Amino acid sequence: MTSRRKGNRMSDLLVAFIGLGTMGRPMAQRLIDAGYRLAVYDRLPEAVDALAAAGAQPAPSARKAAAGAQVVITMLPDGPHVREALTGSDGALQEMPAGSTLIDMSTIDPPTSRELAGLAARHGVRMLDAPVSGSSAGAVDGTLTVMVGGDAATLAELEPLLTVLGRNIVHCGDHGAGVSVKLANQIIAGTSMVAVAESYALARSLGVDPRLLYDVVSASSGDCWALRTRPPVPGVLESSPAEAGFRPGFRGALMRKDLDLALATAEAHTVDLPVTSRARELYARMTEEGLGDQDFSAVFTLLTTTTTG
Repeated sequence: MTSRRKGNRMSDLLVAFIGLGTMGRPMAQRLIDAGYRLAVYDRLPEAVDALAAAGAQPAPSARKAAAGAQVVITMLPDGPHVREALTGSDGALQEMPAGSTLIDMSTIDPPTSRELAGLAARHGVRMLDAPVSGSSAGAVDGTLTVMVGGDAATLAELEPLLTVLGRNIVHCGDHGAGVSVKLANQIIAGTSMVAVAESYALARSLGVDPRLLYDVVSASSGDCWALRTRPPVPGVLESSPAEAGFRPGFRGALMRKDLDLALATAEAHTVDLPVTSRARELYARMTEEGLGDQDFSAVFTLLTTTTTG
């Protein structure tokens, strides 16, 4: 990578990557492949070991990973995990040098994101909230959409790094704007997946061929991302999670979490989201019935095995 930053190659940066799950691990791998020096931490040692074998520097804590890093990226399940990774007893902010940048790519609530930006500023650290969309396949391919909140000049400086991870890097506004846009996106993704699942449940009961349904709807007014990437029955789309027992590209439990955040944010702003609320109930049932670690398209199984009311 040949992009320049203050006279140095961007790949000369030391980047700490905290959170090596379904999304974080392939994202970290892309940075390694692009030539970045990477220090990595995850609470699961096997996740750290896998990236260490690929050339990353393993760290025993978020604090140790962040020591001397010019950029720290967090990719964690929720706000409490991000807060602990940054401000806990082994938190990264204790070691981040003044002038460094925190890029939180997790999906958390806007008030927490803005609060963390304030805490970072008191340490002399800049922060961008930069959640992503595109599922694990996009993380592997580097085709994610990255929704960024924070200072535009900071984003411009670090955009070469982000373009390793995503195809569409969008500045959404000030601190918290990135996660605000991400929650709005998740409403559409989560509820449209339920609609696709319901359409397939009805079609199955009527004896409609599932591949024919896909071909017709994908060329009609019902076309949507959930349908094109996740038809919820086998034999329709080779890359669909349904072809592999609903192996997760994005877990149902995380969709429930994201819709929880959207609903809480809406309540704080007196916005009624009845369709989102019903979809959230279904994803909550996925978790209750032991399906939360499956792809969120497995919501289809709830519609075909039990009565949903």
